[in-house]
Amino acid sequence: MKTQKYKLSFTAASLSLSDSIKIADVYLKCRDWNQTRRLIKENNLLQSRTLSRTSRVAHEIVQRLKTLSNEQLELLVEGSPTEQKYLLWLAVCKTYEFIKEFAIEVLREKYLSGSLTLTNLDYDAFFNRKADWSDELEQITESTRKKIKQVMLLTIRQAGLLSEDGAILRAILSKRLSEALKSDAPVSFYIFPIE
Repeated sequence: MKTQKYKLSFTAASLSLSDSIKIADVYLKCRDWNQTRRLIKENNLLQSRTLSRTSRVAHEIVQRLKTLSNEQLELLVEGSPTEQKYLLWLAVCKTYEFIKEFAIEVLREKYLSGSLTLTNLDYDAFFNRKADWSDELEQITESTRKKIKQVMLLTIRQAGLLSEDGAILRAILSKRLSEALKSDAPVSFYIFPIE
């Protein structure tokens, strides 16, 4: 019996750096996620052409940001671009088990083994292993499978952990980011290509 369930709604938004920072800033001013959602919609903070797109993207980003501590959210708003990207990568991995498992089992393991190129075969082998334990992955269409791969790899590139040509990039964590990650240790460190 296959039991593993994966949330795959990340295809609605990749890393979404600028939108995530805007939403985190709104939240830190009011400290209320329901009010944050309302303000996003009322003021069209995401600059979407349609309300349905705003709602869908805002929902994905808010559920990610809710996984971060207030300290992490403050660093997300005030930190360097690299710190911001890494914190959003943490939020993505905390929200979507599929991506977290890929980060740990493929990205980090390849980095630690000295194999610094991510290939299509790496992704396909990972996906097939996961589909062995998940009815939902086994039953998705080929187009959905391609979309999942496309958005996940885009998110990893936007986080600064993968180059355009598939080279795995070592994460360089600042001292204050390392401190902010400690509340989620050890997983918060395992999702990055670091020793």
